[in-house]
Amino acid sequence: MSVQKNIIGISLVELMISVALSIFLSTAIVDVTLTASRVNRQVQLTSEMVENARYLGQLLNTELSLAGFYGWLKARPIISGMVPDRCTEITVADLTKALSFPVDGIDDAPKDQIICSGDRLLAGTDVLVIRRASTDSVTSTIGLVGSQHYMQADGSSLTLAMGSNDKSFNQTQKDGVTPAPIRAFSQVIYYVSEDHVFKRRRLLEGTYTRAEPLIEGVDDFQVEYGIDRSGDGIANAEGTSAAYIELPASGQEWAAVVSIKYHLLLSSTDPAPGLKDTKLYTYADKINIGFDDNKVRRLFTGVTQLSNASARRTAQ
Repeated sequence: MSVQKNIIGISLVELMISVALSIFLSTAIVDVTLTASRVNRQVQLTSEMVENARYLGQLLNTELSLAGFYGWLKARPIISGMVPDRCTEITVADLTKALSFPVDGIDDAPKDQIICSGDRLLAGTDVLVIRRASTDSVTSTIGLVGSQHYMQADGSSLTLAMGSNDKSFNQTQKDGVTPAPIRAFSQVIYYVSEDHVFKRRRLLEGTYTRAEPLIEGVDDFQVEYGIDRSGDGIANAEGTSAAYIELPASGQEWAAVVSIKYHLLLSSTDPAPGLKDTKLYTYADKINIGFDDNKVRRLFTGVTQLSNASARRTAQ
């Protein structure tokens, strides 16, 4: 009795088709995986950048909203006709003149400019200076730091003096008896160094602190100054004069600054795989700014009212 065996197999053609399908599916899976990885990395970089922008925006908004806060003071400081040198003119007399400038700055820093014997500025970026008194106060001269600048205001006038000159702080509150609050004076410079790091330097105890890095990946920082041209405490245009300008041209214009519009062009600190930044950015006085790299970028803009400057203008 003979037994017939059926031999089951695949032909060469079938084998080649199955191999081709396997390669196709593997390639597709790898491509999907790589795409997902690239997208995930882009999302991570974008998230980090947005978080940096949120932090810096909150910081600037808080500081700007307090610009020109000198305690209980209704009257405007005497208007000085010249913007003080923010780096060297830090004597009591110089800072007293500077009080009429709650904010000032530099527009489009030239290449290789150094800020206050410190960092080299990123060319084309702006510098912002904010002046104010501390929100914390004391009513006694005991414990004042001798080399620190302090302010005391009684509503109609103010005193700015060193802590060592404690006899200067003799102003009182409305009752004529209670000492008026004494507050530390603050002057802070915000800028972008040439390595694209947003930094600040604070005037403490008569000298500037070392540069404090705040965030990385800043490609540009632009400031526009809102001018109150009608005396209502709000930035407004008048004829051919715009509401927001790149830099006030006179002491009178500086005294009329009531709001700040700032622009932050941020980029990811690391390249984004598979991304090409082809966007053109237009903001402030910059038109169609482009980059030839693979970083994630976003432009963030904020506007903050200088509440103290506005209130004093409308109170006149």
